[in-house]
Amino acid sequence: MSFDADPRRVETARRVTAAVLGRAGIRDRDVVATVQLLVSEIVTNAIVHGNANSVSFRVACDTAGEVLIEVDDHSSGAPEVREAGPDDEGGRGMQLVTFLARDWGRKGTCTWCTFAVGSG
Repeated sequence: MSFDADPRRVETARRVTAAVLGRAGIRDRDVVATVQLLVSEIVTNAIVHGNANSVSFRVACDTAGEVLIEVDDHSSGAPEVREAGPDDEGGRGMQLVTFLARDWGRKGTCTWCTFAVGSG
């Protein structure tokens, strides 16, 4: 799905994620919450740091239980894992992705991550 680069769309992406996971038979609330957190961080990063008017979002779950999240911000920049200070209000999103995701990276203008359902 594609949507305007508007912070209000993060909640839409979270709801879509829960629906996709539910259709895949994933009902564990902790797993769903973790995948939604990954979605929130990557989508927010794309909206805040991307320089396009829209963001493309995709979430899929394969039969082995691996979830793939892809967010294309149409930007040439790449996400950075930063060390946020104790008083910083932001800057921890990609730290969370690094900690929670099985793997993550950047392909072209798309940031992606994977989550193994059995790891939640």
